[in-house]
Amino acid sequence: MSSSHGERTPLIDRPGLPLPVGSSQVQDHPIFLRACHSPWPCISQRGLVYLRGLIFAYLSVLAAMLFIYKVEYEYGKEEKKTAWCTLFEFSTLAFVLLWFYHLTVFSWSFTHLVYRDIEEEDQRWESSIIKKLSPPVQTPQSRNRFYFSIFYTIVHVFVIMNCVIYWALLVPLGYGKFPGGKDKGGESVSTSSAETFFGDYWFQPFCLINLYCVTGLIAIFELLILSSIKRQVPLGSHIFFVAFALCAYLGWAAFGKSFTSEYPFFWMDRDIMKKTEYIALYVSGFMASGLIVFAFVYGLIVLREYLTNKSSSGSQPQPTPTANQSAGQVLLAEEDSQE
Repeated sequence: MSSSHGERTPLIDRPGLPLPVGSSQVQDHPIFLRACHSPWPCISQRGLVYLRGLIFAYLSVLAAMLFIYKVEYEYGKEEKKTAWCTLFEFSTLAFVLLWFYHLTVFSWSFTHLVYRDIEEEDQRWESSIIKKLSPPVQTPQSRNRFYFSIFYTIVHVFVIMNCVIYWALLVPLGYGKFPGGKDKGGESVSTSSAETFFGDYWFQPFCLINLYCVTGLIAIFELLILSSIKRQVPLGSHIFFVAFALCAYLGWAAFGKSFTSEYPFFWMDRDIMKKTEYIALYVSGFMASGLIVFAFVYGLIVLREYLTNKSSSGSQPQPTPTANQSAGQVLLAEEDSQE
């Protein structure tokens, strides 16, 4: 049996990664397996798979609804705009990243639970597909662990940041396409239109609330409940890549302007802002808000680690798995409580 087989077996079968030469400590479990185990004893590994499956199914159905909303409702009624603008919106990028993340962790969690014994010599196409959907092999030389940590961080920063920008900036200034407040022309939205918006035409508010609220709640639920991934290390590298991803999006948005003649955000448009200094101020605020949200994400992970460590410290010295607790959760709790 090859070494990669051990990566797909339950954590109870292997207390840690192979030790490097001269080391006296057991290494941490791979981040890929931590994504397959909840740190809370009340959520078994099977229960986690069910939760991840429900979330992924919900996001998949929501993706189809959001596509219809963007094409037919948001851009279909505006002659000056094309549906291609959707490709350059920050909300679209954040949602696609969240959807792809949950596709990945659901497939990992499912195969880790159901297909624990995979023969590396098995070359059947079914086995090849299962291997592709299983958690990646973590070797001492591989940097996949670090790359996934960066991806995990950027996904949740972008999703939460998307919600914050919408409710804290776009809605109050009339760019949220939401009843209440003022529209782009500075006129108040009438009560009758608000009633119509929330009455017979439920589709639009449903899409907006899910895109700019429910996705953020899913991200927080993932950080606190579903995943046992530890805080970001090294911290400086994660901050750098978050800032780099934000700059990359600004470049993508600028390219979108040349392609669609529209900016994703109003504060990128010089015709609206009038002065370059105002645009620079908003860009600085965009970058700063991303770093603030990163600090919030980091703080949620620290809070979760503190609560799970506190919970495990009050338990028996050598806990055993129960019907509602996976063996991997026991080992993860023991390991975290020793740090």
